Amino acid sequence: MNYFALRRRALPVFTSLGLAVSALSPIPALGAAAPAPTPVVIAVDGLKLVRNLPILLADRLGYFKAQGLAVTFKETAAEPAIDAQLVDGRIAAMAAYYHHTIVAQMEEGRAMEAVVTLAVTPGYQVLVSSRLKDRISGLSNLKGRRIISGGEHSAKTTSANWLILHAGLTPADYVRLSTGDKTKIAKALKDGTADFVIAPEPEASSYLAQGVAAPFADLYSPAGTRRALGSVFPSSVLYMSQRYVAAHPAVAQALVNALVDTLRYLNRHAVAEIRALVPDVVAGEAKEPHVLEAGVQMFATDGRMPPEAAVREAEVISLQFPQYRGVNVDETYTNALVERALQRAPARRGAATP
Repeated sequence: MNYFALRRRALPVFTSLGLAVSALSPIPALGAAAPAPTPVVIAVDGLKLVRNLPILLADRLGYFKAQGLAVTFKETAAEPAIDAQLVDGRIAAMAAYYHHTIVAQMEEGRAMEAVVTLAVTPGYQVLVSSRLKDRISGLSNLKGRRIISGGEHSAKTTSANWLILHAGLTPADYVRLSTGDKTKIAKALKDGTADFVIAPEPEASSYLAQGVAAPFADLYSPAGTRRALGSVFPSSVLYMSQRYVAAHPAVAQALVNALVDTLRYLNRHAVAEIRALVPDVVAGEAKEPHVLEAGVQMFATDGRMPPEAAVREAEVISLQFPQYRGVNVDETYTNALVERALQRAPARRGAATP
């Protein structure tokens, strides 16, 4: 079975979002020309989604500028054609789910590595049908239950499988149900055709408000994720081709520096301050205060990949897709650039870009 479906089979849609930024160069000596910024393209799988917020905020805060980079974002799904451009340098980096590095290694034979881990939880709520809330006391009660988690390749299903494994069960011990619109899901929870749903905000709050579901597990906060899964869950990362990193170490380090500074900002400022910086490209539900309040918990990290969590994620994926059991997890990420970034003083906030 090909795991590329998880990588969203749709052809990539390259849309320049007009978010190019120029460099904030040091003041040159009298008569000297300011050095030109280094142009860099970052592909983003879901530019408007909360999970990729650090990428947008690095731009808004002026941190890419401070590193001498002129960054342009391009919206596209993560898939083999994009990985080819990461290798040849047309795209410098990709913001997407960590598991894409596993797929690239095993399906394409390409060495992609996460250079900075942006989020350490999947960003969902696990809800139990209100019909069952008084009969469900813990993970052991998951056996035989019907869980709405979408397709077998979805991140929600990976979350469900991880939850089941932590309960001492196997994916064969529950029934995976496909997703639908919010009305259909609410009806299924109410009429007994579904027992659980894995949902992001604001959908999760909608089911709670309707009274059709109750909280079961929090997969937004690191603490809740550890309780439910036994580990944090690396989700959003910035990954690059190992070949490109070796050829352009200064660019790779500059990107990581900017994102480490952004994670520092996210972990030291209130949601209201963060919301004021979210650019207009992120509109609607993603800018609602309760959605951001839940979402920013995903970024409670300094950018380093937790090694044991990377191993566990590969195990969860390989259980359902045996062809990935031979993955060399050590080759799917590096913490070296983040370690260097953490040793330097944080960059000062630059002028926010419009």
